[in-house]
Amino acid sequence: MNFLDAPSPDQEALETGLAQVFFSPVEPYEFARDPDQPPPLRAYALIDASQSPDIAICLDAFNSPARCLFDGEVGEDLAEVAPWLVELTRFDDAWDWFLADGYGKNWGILIHSRLELPRLKTQLKRFLKITDEKGQTFFFKYYRPKHLNAYLPVFDAVQMASFMKGIETIFAEDDKDPNLLRQHRLLADGGLKSVVHNLREVGAPMMPRVANDDDAANWLKAVQESA
Repeated sequence: MNFLDAPSPDQEALETGLAQVFFSPVEPYEFARDPDQPPPLRAYALIDASQSPDIAICLDAFNSPARCLFDGEVGEDLAEVAPWLVELTRFDDAWDWFLADGYGKNWGILIHSRLELPRLKTQLKRFLKITDEKGQTFFFKYYRPKHLNAYLPVFDAVQMASFMKGIETIFAEDDKDPNLLRQHRLLADGGLKSVVHNLREVGAPMMPRVANDDDAANWLKAVQESA
């Protein structure tokens, strides 16, 4: 990376904090897992391809498993504007790309689930269309952070249980301040617990300490004295 392209300390702290909040609960995959134990927790992003013409192309090129939520000919015709579900790991190209190009731009939401990708896709596509009190059908772009943060907390108990089935946690950036990440989790009693993470505050303590001018002068003096 060119030095001039390197992120600012604040941006780097934000990215470090986001990775910490999102990936720290995710369990490592095990080749021989006890069948009596629940499946591992997996990390996903649900991304709105209409936000950039490059999204569908990039997701198709990455090694990370990705599926368009639209099936068949509809999926082929609308792939460039459809929602895409991609499974993520901390150090893969898809995550680095989303972090650099998409986070903070209303591209999509992040999800923790124990469902494998095909089953989670089936669950998520159920809510792409909704019907109002008058019987009119609308596309529901809940995968846009602004929409999710607005509508999820006002779901009733039945809607909440249906929407969150198979999903442990959903994360969405705050539309006014992407430094704030909103985390939504369904409780055992059917209620929703929402927490706001300040990503820079989370990430800053994990940043390497940058030497100041005094540190550099002391280091140079020590080298000269030992020569």
